[in-house]
Amino acid sequence: MNSPILITGGAGSVGRQLAGMFLAEGRNVRIFDLPFMDFTGLEGQPNVEVLKGDITDKESVNEAVRDVGGILHLAALLPPTSERDRDKTFAVNVEGTRSIVEALESQGSKATLVFTSSISTYGDTSKEPSPITITQPQNAIDIYAESKIAGEKILIESGVNFVILRIASIAVPAFLEPPEPWPFTSAQRVEMVHRDDVADAIKASVDTPEAVGNVFNIAGGSTWRLTGKDYVEDFFNFMGAPVDMAIYREEPGWNDWYDTVESQKILKYQNRSYEFYSGEMRSIVEEMMAE
Repeated sequence: MNSPILITGGAGSVGRQLAGMFLAEGRNVRIFDLPFMDFTGLEGQPNVEVLKGDITDKESVNEAVRDVGGILHLAALLPPTSERDRDKTFAVNVEGTRSIVEALESQGSKATLVFTSSISTYGDTSKEPSPITITQPQNAIDIYAESKIAGEKILIESGVNFVILRIASIAVPAFLEPPEPWPFTSAQRVEMVHRDDVADAIKASVDTPEAVGNVFNIAGGSTWRLTGKDYVEDFFNFMGAPVDMAIYREEPGWNDWYDTVESQKILKYQNRSYEFYSGEMRSIVEEMMAE
């Protein structure tokens, strides 16, 4: 039986990317997202079931979870939206997660639940020895990280099959406006991860029995271990913009270098080096300039 893989928040860019990866293998996916989202390219497609609902509605969640072969739980309020209303963020990020766990337990499901958490849960680790391991105490410095810590706790204390992914800052190969300020100081240790490597890690987590019950750091690997200044100068060079426009945080944020030996061993997701990403960025800018 080709039980569907449920993707919560599945109408977003990462959800669509993951759906495409499963569909390419001839597998069924169930997309669960808010009714007002754009489901173009998903509705009416072979092997795709679309459920429109709200992660804060237990009845919707129960329906979404029924008879699934695995769950990729992407639905969440992210910064800066998460920082505007703590109660709303906890309703979505924490209670929504609790509803999925309760649905799995009530249905007696053995499906693996992959929870996308964040390395932001460690807080400021700039004075800690690197690389940061999963045993590093969690110390949230924003509402989003607080909510992810609470979500992790629900899973760890539950009886469901889970995988927790603490994902580093994601590098997207696209022409983007620089953030103001950048979420780190110029001298801070920073290890990002390629967007497509994150997708590989999430997919591998639901497909790899050895991953179940684990907490993993998900970051780019040794080639991505730079300083904030390195990343920013490269970014402005890619864009052909003056680097003196860059604005950094005055105090360290939650970026660092991470121990990913175990996650890479089991999930085998570090497939794109920083040099590969740099090449992508240069090609994108060159194509734009040629138009």
